[in-house]
Amino acid sequence: MALTVELLRARIPFTALAVFLVFALSEHLQLTSVTVKLKTEGCQAPLLTSVVDYDLDSASQETLRMLDNYFTTLRAHSKIEFVALASSEERCERVKQRWGEACRVFHLGEYRWTKQLIGREILAMLRESRRPVVLVDTDVSVGLDPEPLLAKLSCDFGVDFAGGDEAKWNINTGFLFFAPTPVAESIATCVVDWIDLVRSDVDGAFKKYVLDTVPEDTRIEGKSDVRRVDATAMSFEQDVVKDCARNAVTNETEMRFSVHIARKRVAGTVDFAQDVHLDVPPPGGGIGWYDRSKCNPVARAAGEIRCATTHDKQGMLAVVRLPIYHSQMAMRADEHAAFRHCIGKQPACLYEGN
Repeated sequence: MALTVELLRARIPFTALAVFLVFALSEHLQLTSVTVKLKTEGCQAPLLTSVVDYDLDSASQETLRMLDNYFTTLRAHSKIEFVALASSEERCERVKQRWGEACRVFHLGEYRWTKQLIGREILAMLRESRRPVVLVDTDVSVGLDPEPLLAKLSCDFGVDFAGGDEAKWNINTGFLFFAPTPVAESIATCVVDWIDLVRSDVDGAFKKYVLDTVPEDTRIEGKSDVRRVDATAMSFEQDVVKDCARNAVTNETEMRFSVHIARKRVAGTVDFAQDVHLDVPPPGGGIGWYDRSKCNPVARAAGEIRCATTHDKQGMLAVVRLPIYHSQMAMRADEHAAFRHCIGKQPACLYEGN
């Protein structure tokens, strides 16, 4: 009996150690499964979408040619899943008939500008699909299969949000990428919240965010225009996206890009509010602007990309050029872009080589 007790006592430390190891291993496996799940969600095949909200019976030949070019070049290079956005069942049906593409109906409601809905629609699509959502304008020619390039943004590069690169803080919303992550959702939510805030009280927004920020002694007599602007002028989607992305990096809250044009008008000079373009270091210092050195080595080797880390170090934002996105500027013969954005629907850009 005494021997049995001694043996049991000897085994207690080993038993405790075994229990601890089992517990620790189970915790590790749980954490690993969460990490794998998050990575798997981010690595789902991207969903491409564009606003195709036209009455095709009354659309101009120029518009129809542009849309035909977009879908023809897309399908010549890629089988990526696509869904159009249109404001009625009838318009969606016409998209399906003419181009054979899926279509999702959105409701314009009190919005005046279709692209002001992008935050709301992207947020809904992210939450429904739990996969990357990519919004592209239709004044685009597709020159490469975008699917593997877009998949790399979240899977290999760890990017939560990306836009077309226009230097410094500037983003062109002709290309927007949102991964299914909290960081990307927060940027989309920021866009929705600001546009809704301005639309709900245009007079109050103009007074608080424009008039009250331009001191009277800085206004140039004879040139200052204090007439209230409309909601779109304070919530143009491209400027709102710039603000929401920059604020995610710098931890600011002011929507400077969204109102800087209105502020210049009140001031009566284009020199007012130029600080909107300045670098704003994130908390802790360093460079705030998107910078190539902040991207991981795999991303830097894959093309023209600049990155910025969110202020809380929880996310990565990027602005991209070749081979994913390119504006209407001329390209060399050996250069190719998944999305060549022909801003202003310039035929020489859209149909080059056709």
